[in-house]
Amino acid sequence: MKKRIHYNRDFKLRAIQLSYENGSVTQTARDLQISLKSLSLWRNILKKNGSTSFPGKGNSISSSEEKKIRILKKQIRNINLKFEIIRNAREFIMHDKSLIFQFIAENEKNYPKELMCKTLGTNTVTYQAWKKGFLTKKQKCKSNLKYEINSIFVASRETYGCYRIAVELEKCGYLVSPITVLRYMRELGIYVSIKKK
Repeated sequence: MKKRIHYNRDFKLRAIQLSYENGSVTQTARDLQISLKSLSLWRNILKKNGSTSFPGKGNSISSSEEKKIRILKKQIRNINLKFEIIRNAREFIMHDKSLIFQFIAENEKNYPKELMCKTLGTNTVTYQAWKKGFLTKKQKCKSNLKYEINSIFVASRETYGCYRIAVELEKCGYLVSPITVLRYMRELGIYVSIKKK
C-alpha cells in the first residue's frame, strides 16, 4: 500500500504559484512529482477560500472574522456562566468561606471547578485542601452546621430566628442550643428580616 504524503501549506501555495507562472498545471505537477488531481484541487481551494486555505491537519478553515466570533461567543458563554454561578451562590458569597466551598463541591457537575473558584473569589488549591479534609473534626462539624443553619434560614425566606432554626436543626439530627445558633448566625452575617407594618 502506497503511503500517503502530506504537504504543508507553504508547499501547496508555492506549487499553485508555479502552476500560474508556468501556465501549465500538468507540467508543474510533473516537475514537482505530485498528482495533477491534487494540484488542481489546491488551486480550487485557494480560489474559494483565499488566505484561509490550508490551515493544517485538524484545523478548520475559517476567516479572521469567524475566529473573532468564535472567541466572542466563548467569552459570552463564560460571562453567562459566571452570572449563573453568582446568582445561585448569592446566599453563600458574603458568608463563611467553607459555605462557598460547600457550594462549589455540590455544583462541580454543573460548572467548571476553576470557573467557580475564580468567580467566587477563592482558588482551586485552597478548595482542594478543604475538599480533601485538611480540617479538624471540630472544624468540619462547625462548617456543616453553619451550612445547615444558612440553608434553613434561606428556605424560611430570612424569617426564622435562632429558636426556630434550632428546632429545624433538631429534626435534622443536630442538638444545638438557640444561643449557639445565634452565634453562628452572627458569624455568617445573617439576620432576620423584620418587615415594618
